[in-house]
Amino acid sequence: MPFITVTTWPNQTDEQCQKLIEALTATTHEVTGAPLDKITVVVHEIPQARWGEAGVMATNPDFPELSRRR
Repeated sequence: MPFITVTTWPNQTDEQCQKLIEALTATTHEVTGAPLDKITVVVHEIPQARWGEAGVMATNPDFPELSRRR
């Protein structure tokens, strides 16, 4: 059955993660018809010091500009 993996920085509260898990589960159920108890959601939190885009560490103060996120 559906297994959903979300990878993000560790800046969400437990409440935000709960809402995300609920929303992803509900949407997956609605779209696929999979039973709610067969849908798994895992949230992986990767520290910014272990994340990079365009060769730039996410901890770099200029990350948004250098990684072209803006």
